[in-house]
Amino acid sequence: MNLFKNVVPLKTSKRSFWGALNAIFNRVSASRIALVGPDRACAEWLMRNGAFVRWKDQPGFVTHYNFLPLDPAEKHPYYIEEVSAVEASISYHGFDHFKGCDHILKIKFQKCWYIDNTCLKNLELLKNSLIHLEIDECGEITDQGLLHLSHLPNLMSLKIGKLDGVKKLQDCIKEINAKLPNCHIMPPSL
Repeated sequence: MNLFKNVVPLKTSKRSFWGALNAIFNRVSASRIALVGPDRACAEWLMRNGAFVRWKDQPGFVTHYNFLPLDPAEKHPYYIEEVSAVEASISYHGFDHFKGCDHILKIKFQKCWYIDNTCLKNLELLKNSLIHLEIDECGEITDQGLLHLSHLPNLMSLKIGKLDGVKKLQDCIKEINAKLPNCHIMPPSL
């Protein structure tokens, strides 16, 4: 007698597993932000997901999580000035980490598979500081997402690489330029 002959195997999607895991790694912890300050908590989030940060007045990027400042009492001497996210797994779930990070001038997103339209909309959290942005090979971004960048009034340079989800790039560039006339937009080289 085979008790299990009518049992249907449970199929789980590998994608949903990784998506759930990504949401966990990108989760915002208000208690951690209160303990170490917004810049340190943001740096921890970015580095936990494969990105690097450069502190204000420091020449190089922090490339290993263990090289972050250790003393939680040192909330104010360290401010993130630049983010390099290359093949990082940051997603919109964690973008609230940018709240209170008032010194971020430059961000590079390259081959970040979870960067999407919502992420670009949430960059508005950095509208008072962000002046340079580079986006390349982030396939989830569409025309609509790119247009969210027009809400960054201080943006002075926007470097756009290959974005497969953007269908009318020239129209997007014209619209962003109309709203941000001081922004130099560098489209992908053909």
